[in-house]
Amino acid sequence: MAEKRMLSKVISISEKVNTLPDLFDMLLFTWMIPHSDDFGRLTGSPAKVKALIVPMLSKSIADIDSSLARLHDNGLINWYEAEEEKVIQIESFDKHQQGLHKRTKSKFPDFPGNSGNVQEIPSELNRTEQNGTEEKGIEQEQIFGSSHESMNPFRLFENEGFGTISSMTSELLGDLIDTYSERWVCEAMKISVKKGKRNLGFVEGILKNWKTDGIDEPWGREKDDEESERRNQGTRYGKDQRESEFAFLDNQNRTGR
Repeated sequence: MAEKRMLSKVISISEKVNTLPDLFDMLLFTWMIPHSDDFGRLTGSPAKVKALIVPMLSKSIADIDSSLARLHDNGLINWYEAEEEKVIQIESFDKHQQGLHKRTKSKFPDFPGNSGNVQEIPSELNRTEQNGTEEKGIEQEQIFGSSHESMNPFRLFENEGFGTISSMTSELLGDLIDTYSERWVCEAMKISVKKGKRNLGFVEGILKNWKTDGIDEPWGREKDDEESERRNQGTRYGKDQRESEFAFLDNQNRTGR
């Protein structure tokens, strides 16, 4: 069993994790990962989990039992009993770990009815590419997607590096939302991120310009302008390239050769 495990940063925006009712549930779940075997399994006995995972916390065995039940209900673990032994199976474990192609057999029994069905593990290169694509997709969705999180100005402020939300910042964001709406504020913040201007002064400036223009969805025009600029840049590059290719003709005409 490996001494270290991978913990993907996408865990911080996992709905299953963030909807857990207790912070201890989140801690217990993440701390169980490095203690699991190459199949994502570990003992499911609450007493053993306490002794192995959180020996120095003042949590009772009953607390551990309740927390494991909540993790199971949220689909983060499969807490089952097989061969008179309680077992924890961390869901989607294979998806986020490396080096699993070397594993052989777990010392913990399979989930009943799933004996012998070991998932084939892709090569490390393919797994790295796959995980990288997945994380990039989630990050892009967080900034530009249509999820409810991308329309929360306060969440966007923290996730996209604008800073820490103080009482003054919260009040300013609230004023902007009251004046322009959550959608407008979020769209302006996204444009600020793309331009590398992570401050509310820049965001407010975008909002004021949009309001002056009187367009219902001005962020759509921003996207059109960006696309037009990219096309223009491509055209200018092509023109410059053609001019450089035939520059020798101008030199010949000037020298008469």
